[in-house]
Formats: sequence, C-alpha cells, structure tokens
Amino acid sequence: MKKKLLVLIAAATLTLSSCNYLEIVPDDAPRIEDAFRNEQTSEGFLYSCYSFIPRYNDARTNFSWIMGNETVASYHWGSQYFSFLRIQQAEYSAATPVLDIWQACYKGIRQSFLFLENVDKATPIAISSEEFETKKKLWKAEAKFLIAYYHYVLLQNYGPIVIVDKTIPTDATGEDFYRPRRPYDECVEYIAKSFDEASVDLPTIISARGDFGRVTKVIAQALKARMYLYAASPLFNGNTDYADFKNPDGTQLISQTFDKEKWKKAMDENKKAIEMAESAGNKLYVYDKTVVTDPFKQAVLNTRWQMVDPWNSELIWGYSNFKEEAQAQYSFQTLAIPRGWRPNPPVGGVGATLDAVELFYSKNGLPGESDPNYDWKNRFTIATGDETIRLHRNREPRFYAYIGFDRGDYEINNETRQLKLRPGETNGVTLSNGVPRNDIDHLYSGYAIKKGIHPSTSVTTNALAITAYPFPIIRLGELYLNYAEAAANYLGSLDADGSKYINAIRKRAGIPNLEVSYGSNLSGTALVNAVKRERLIEMMFEGHSLYDRKRWKTAVEDYAVNKTGMRGLNAQGNTIAAFYTPRNLPGRPLIFDAKQYLAPINVNYIKINSSLVQNPGW
Repeated sequence: MKKKLLVLIAAATLTLSSCNYLEIVPDDAPRIEDAFRNEQTSEGFLYSCYSFIPRYNDARTNFSWIMGNETVASYHWGSQYFSFLRIQQAEYSAATPVLDIWQACYKGIRQSFLFLENVDKATPIAISSEEFETKKKLWKAEAKFLIAYYHYVLLQNYGPIVIVDKTIPTDATGEDFYRPRRPYDECVEYIAKSFDEASVDLPTIISARGDFGRVTKVIAQALKARMYLYAASPLFNGNTDYADFKNPDGTQLISQTFDKEKWKKAMDENKKAIEMAESAGNKLYVYDKTVVTDPFKQAVLNTRWQMVDPWNSELIWGYSNFKEEAQAQYSFQTLAIPRGWRPNPPVGGVGATLDAVELFYSKNGLPGESDPNYDWKNRFTIATGDETIRLHRNREPRFYAYIGFDRGDYEINNETRQLKLRPGETNGVTLSNGVPRNDIDHLYSGYAIKKGIHPSTSVTTNALAITAYPFPIIRLGELYLNYAEAAANYLGSLDADGSKYINAIRKRAGIPNLEVSYGSNLSGTALVNAVKRERLIEMMFEGHSLYDRKRWKTAVEDYAVNKTGMRGLNAQGNTIAAFYTPRNLPGRPLIFDAKQYLAPINVNYIKINSSLVQNPGW
C-alpha cells in the first residue's frame, strides 16, 4: 500500500459527505466493517482522511495564492467559471460563500475521528500482529494530526470556530450537537495541544520517497508556530473592532486586550520549529545543478528553483494530490505559462500585477521608492539604447526569478526564451485587423509569472508536458521570517537569531544584509514594516499575501487602490509608450471591505445551529 501520499484513493475526494465514506470499499459490501477489514483497507481509509486537505495548486478551489493582488486574470474570463474571481471581486456572501471551507474541514475532522474509533477492529492479513500494532500507532498519530490541521485551516479562515473533540452522532441533540463557537485564544490552545499529542507518535522525518507528504513532528510544530504568529497579530490580538463579536450567551470571541506576550510565544514556538527542522536536515535551498560563478545569477537560480525543485531541503510539507499533468487546464502552471508557444489552448491567462512587480527591492536591497540611487520617478521610461523600461533594470535577483517582463528572459522547456508581450507579438495580445482581441487568453497586466513554473516543463508547438512538484504548504524560509516578525514586534529590534534568520533569506536572495541596506538604527515600526516587506517578496505567489494582510489588519488600506482595477501595464497599447503606461485594469477590481477579514459561514449552517453566530458584517 506504499504509494505517494495524497495521490491514493481516487474515491476519497473533497465531495465526500459524512455518510458516503464507504466508497473506498466494494459496492456490494457497504459496511463500516469492510472499511476496516485488514491493514490494507484501514490504511486506505487513512488516506481518505488526507483527501480533505485543500487543493493548494488548483485554481478552481484554491483560496490563497490567487486571491489577492499579486495576480490578475485574462480580461475575458468570467467570474462564473473561476471562484478566485468571485473572491477578488467580492461576489460572494453568507448565502453563497463560493468556497465552503467550513464544510470540507468538518468532514475531514469527522472522517479522521471515524478512523480512530474503528481502526482497532481491523485484523492484519499480510503482516504480524506486532507489525500491525506499530503501524496503527503511527496511523492514529496521523489521524490526530489531521484533526488538529483541519481545525487550524478553519481558524485561519473563519477566526473563532466550533471545536469538535469526538465524533458527533448524526442523531445527536442538545448541546452536544448544537455547539457554539469558542473564543479564538481557546481554539489556539486546543489546536496546539492536539498537534502536540499527535507529535508524540509521529516520525521526525520521512525517509521513504513513496511516503513523502505524510506528516511528521516537524510539520506539526511548524504549523503550530505559524498559528501562534497569527494569534499575536493585530486582527486577533486586542482587536476592539470585534467588541460586539460574541456568542448568544455573551462570550467574547476575540480578546479585547492586546497581549504583547503573544509575540514572545510566537518567537519561542517558531524558534522551536526552526531547531526541529534544522535537526531533521532542513536548510535553505541553494541551486547546485550546475556550476555558477556569477553571484547574481546564483541568487536568481536559488530563488527561481526554490519552489519547484521537488522535495528539496527547504520544504517542510508539500502538497501533491492535485496532479497537474492529469488535470492541466486548472493548474497553476497551465494558467500562468505565457501564451504563444503552443497553439491550443493558448492559456497565459494569469499574470503578475504591477503591485507585485513594484514590491521588489532595487539591487541594493531597498524598496525602489526609497532607494536614493534608484530612479523611481522615471521607472516607466526607457533609457537610451535599451528596449525595456527602467523599472525592469537594476532590481534584486528575486525580481528576475519571479517575474516575466517584456523583453526579459523566461526559462521554460529547459531553455531560456525572450518574452515579447506587446500586442501582436508572440506572447502578447492577439490582434484582429490591428485591434487587440480581449476575448482570447492573454496576460492582461503585461507581466508573466516565473516563480512556480518549472523550467523543465515542456512547451512545444503541439504539446504541453508539465513537470509537477509538491506545492509548498510550509517551508523553512517562512519559519525564519515568522521568527523575525515576532522578534521585531516583541523587542522593537531584532535579536541575534532574528538578524541571522532574515539575513540568511537575504543572502540566499543575493542582496545585502538588512542593516547594510537600511542602516544599523532600524527599529520600531520601521523595522516591522521592513520585515513585512521582506515577507511579501520572499513568499510571493505561495498563498501568504492575502492572509498576511488580513492578520496585519491592513488589507482594507492595502487594497484600496485596487477597487477600480488591479494595476498593470496597458497590455493592449499599440505603441511602445502606450504599452508601458501603468493603469488600473478595467473589469479586474480587487474589492476588500472590513467584513472580509473573516470568511462568511454558510447561512444554512447558522439556520441549523442556533448557537452558531455569524462573522461580523455578514
């Protein structure tokens, strides 16, 4: 039964209800006993518990990497076909939440409890009883982890949640069935305790490649550490905007008192996670496939390959259930690879926004707008003898690793190609009688995405063969940034560890240390903002930006400029000057109001459970 995790049990999909989990057993024997006949069917049931993990690299159901203002879709795509467009454009409500994370996660919790309650009924047929007991000990730990994990995902999206600590019978009544939401801090502690209990019997590392993706002690601690960072953040730490957010009995669901010590807790938990990960062999990824002598090129390759090199040393937990090669039309790579290099379909429908492009530092490791040696004012003009705008020159290595720009390089098909993104050109908008056709897939912002696109993915005139990799759920670099952010907020400065961690990220990225770029007196709010900027750049296109801006409680302000359209170049501009003119893109707004800090709970669940209160504003 050892197969690559999260690719097993095709019947166990996110559409499973709490009653049809028996799809994993023969149709002529639909009984719970058959699901736990022996060690093989029992392990199959465990895999079905994993199947409720969100599909991180599926554009139709993903709720993180494609929802903020880092990416923008082709002009003609309709929101009725893509959930991320409905989220970006605020076309959702409690009656139609679009992505029902609430239901999916509670199904996963129920499935995992069913496993725990029934696995001891199984009798081994191909292994000894002693071997089976050893396997069951590990499997139970995995199921306990998944219960904690699904609670964590709920907490991340909804804030205070209903804690489920056992299987609730379908015929249950009273308080056992109609459970209220618990205060946010109580949820945090329950989930942390659950991760800890699972960790006792989880392995530290997974050595068998066929088991990559299964959970470990390090994964449990890493997610717990991230959760404590969220708990210390302004959205959940003394947020008086939620003063009236209470249960029917008056229980306050978000603490109204700021507690600085939560930042210390986040420091400690992330330090523990880092030490565990490094002891298990995790380290920042460095490209070593070829010999590179140019430090700048080395930094570009480090950050170009960091996300896509499968199961590399930096990856703590990766997701590989959604198979890009089998369902390519909905995958990250297919949607983002520029059009023009293959005829059918052209795709190239998701590109980077100008907001994302402008985030990157200059080559001096400073924001372009505050670097006195960078010509920010004239960034949309072309220098004499050049063929692209100043904004694309003298930037940090991550810019060239993450972003594809007009007349810039794009690594694909194990070769380097030049992007030509102007109307009528290879990768630009198709022309019809000299007029741009907005009804065909195109990079509406005038920018392509390189990060997350495997350089070995094959794109020819008649075929697309995607080189798949596990999408990073959490990696060591994030833990380094988690610690630095917590330290900056708690101490007002960076301690030795905080400096070490953030400068390790910057060194790998090929830019000067923080104190070299910003000066040795960086502290307080300026330091916190610098650490945030580092995080937004380093973690771009990995699903963190929207969540980070929410927990920082800055999303309303940050996205205000996007209400009339996310920002990009004028990809339909028929002259060079017109093409390089920045604008808010018509038909592609990002609308974010205060109620959207927490996702709406489906109104039908509120109707069923009178103890369940809705999130504020919905």
